[in-house]
Amino acid sequence: ELARQNKVDNVLLLSDFKTKNVKKVELECMIDTCKSEGMPEEKMVIKSFGHDTLSVIKFSINYAKEKNDELVIISSQFHYPRIVWIAWRANTENIKIRHAMVIGIPRPLEMFSDIGLIFIYPIIDLLGYSERFSRYIKTRRDKGHL
Repeated sequence: ELARQNKVDNVLLLSDFKTKNVKKVELECMIDTCKSEGMPEEKMVIKSFGHDTLSVIKFSINYAKEKNDELVIISSQFHYPRIVWIAWRANTENIKIRHAMVIGIPRPLEMFSDIGLIFIYPIIDLLGYSERFSRYIKTRRDKGHL
């Protein structure tokens, strides 16, 4: 909606996650969803990058910095608190970041892990283990697991 109303210049579609035994990878699903919602293709910045939230947010912050623009991050309701935390911690360049939340019906497993990570991730991060956690997630996702 933000892209259709020209409230944002570009929409970053980032994922390099490929699950096992699927016909379409996550990035293709994102692209198809955007197209079905009428998003102009010229507004889509498509990058096969990112296995985890931290790497995607860091990429997005660097992208906004290179473009000398603000960043709008849209998150699901259970992902939102962790996104705000990670963006706050990763925004060493002090670019302008706005957050928006969408409400949806998540898959139960992801809902429970996202709720748990609301409380656990800041502790992991403050203890200095966020990069190690990201490597663990990448290893799992490289094997095709959520």
